[in-house]
Amino acid sequence: MKNFFYCLFIASTLFSCTSKPKKEDISKLNGYWEIEKVEFPDGNSKEYKVNEFIDFIVLKDNKGTREKVAPQLDGTYLKGNLKDKISVVDSANCYYLKTKSEYTKWEEKLVSVSKDEFVLENEAKIVYHFKKFIPYDKRK
Repeated sequence: MKNFFYCLFIASTLFSCTSKPKKEDISKLNGYWEIEKVEFPDGNSKEYKVNEFIDFIVLKDNKGTREKVAPQLDGTYLKGNLKDKISVVDSANCYYLKTKSEYTKWEEKLVSVSKDEFVLENEAKIVYHFKKFIPYDKRK
C-alpha cells in the first residue's frame, strides 16, 4: 500500500504543472507579443529573428481576445478582421489559454509569464516562447 501511494505521488508530479504562474501574473499577458522561438518534442527548435505579424492580447477577468496585427515603422499597427476569443482557465493546477476562432478551437498550457516574456505548450508538446514586442519607432 505504501508503494501505491509513492507511485501515485510520482505520477501526479510528472503530469502536473511544475511551476504554475501566479494568478496576479495573468494580467501581464495583455499587450503586444512576438514569437521568439519554438521548441519541438524531438529536440529541434526554430528561432524567429523578424516577425511580420505579432499577437495582440487583451484580457479582463480571464477573458478576452487575441489577434494577429502587423506592426508598422511609425509605431502603428494594421489590424485584420479576425479576433480569436480566449479565456484563461485554472485546471489540474495549471493555467490554460483556451482559444476559439471562427474556424477552430485549441488549448495551450501557460508554462511561465513575466512582464517581458511568456511560454505556452500545446497538446502536441510544442513549446512557444514569446517576448514583449518593442515598436520599431522605439528601438535604439
